[in-house]
Amino acid sequence: MSLLGAVSLAWLVAEVWHLTWHQQQLDFSVYVMGAHHLVDGRLYTASLGVVPHLPFTYPPVAALAFVPLAALPRSAGQVAWAVVNVASLYAVLVLSLRAALPGTDRLRLALWALVLLGPSYLLDPVRLTLYFGQVNLVLCALLLADLTTTPRIGRRTLPRGVLVGVAAAVKLVPLVFVPYLFVTRQVRAAWTALATFAACSLVAVALDPAASWTYWTRDATDAARVGTPYFVLDQSMQGTLERLAHRTVPTALVDVLALAVLVAGIALARWAWRDSSPFLGILVCATTGLVVSPITWEHHLVWAVPVLAWLALAGDRPAYGRVWAVAAGLVLWRAPLQRVPSGGTNELHEHGWTLLEGNSFFALLVLFLVGVTVLLLVRRRSGTPDRRISSAASPTSTAAATT
Repeated sequence: MSLLGAVSLAWLVAEVWHLTWHQQQLDFSVYVMGAHHLVDGRLYTASLGVVPHLPFTYPPVAALAFVPLAALPRSAGQVAWAVVNVASLYAVLVLSLRAALPGTDRLRLALWALVLLGPSYLLDPVRLTLYFGQVNLVLCALLLADLTTTPRIGRRTLPRGVLVGVAAAVKLVPLVFVPYLFVTRQVRAAWTALATFAACSLVAVALDPAASWTYWTRDATDAARVGTPYFVLDQSMQGTLERLAHRTVPTALVDVLALAVLVAGIALARWAWRDSSPFLGILVCATTGLVVSPITWEHHLVWAVPVLAWLALAGDRPAYGRVWAVAAGLVLWRAPLQRVPSGGTNELHEHGWTLLEGNSFFALLVLFLVGVTVLLLVRRRSGTPDRRISSAASPTSTAAATT
């Protein structure tokens, strides 16, 4: 197994080296651009000089986080960021395996995570995250570390919710975990997440009040700055609805539907947390956030890694869970949406098989939520005993018991 792990890591390093040293990573370049304009008043007016022009669309704290990398030459900065991303992918694998297989010794988890590094890279969301130099893997690792373990800095325990707040300050979608923490009775963690989010945001306000004002009063709700919703790589609910309707869908309708799905998704996450496992509750919550987000680019679906781990390995997985994992993995590898004609208004003229391909990743998100609902209903009606694994539940359960 050690040899397989070494080969897997070496292959991934070679692939990532090619992506980082020999070409420009667009999203990483946007992050660095934001760091350069953090305090000069141009954070949300500057754009990367490529076609199309790419503006900085994240909260101001995200620009602050990239200041150290902005001081490096481009290639060196990209390599350094790639190291962070590969480490984050490794952390996601370790945390996912640990949550799915509680009680497994650390060495075994570490070796299996090494072996799975290469296969994980073959999943298109992971590959694109590394290709563009995106931040998704880092945020996923932070959230899993906070919600499935008890993080420590030296000998001190980090309060649950801190890393959720940090992740949400960098990118707003992780805020979906705040109501999840409340409904799963982790009230202290929820308030800690909100307090951390506010504290991080106030640091950015102190650095450049005007930039923060612009973001929170205008750009935070302007999805058009990110891209055209119906563009095929956007697998959000809004993008899918517009491709299905072959026209632009009114924003008010999308907002109402998104709110309904958000409420239902949080309720389903609580049900999964209570009757199946905390790990499944976390995955349902993350999937809900991807569905209702105004923009969900294909590379945002790095949560596929822990979902596949749950389907293949967890004690509360469904019947034929490994078959479902292989099927979903094949779709994520083949990425049918990449083969659909795009650009201009091509996406608004999809029909038949092309329409299914163009919305294939959104279909996976919905199938997962529907499948979990059916799983929980069948187990409740059949009287199947609760399959929650106590050791996997312990971090969450302990937190709930103390609030």
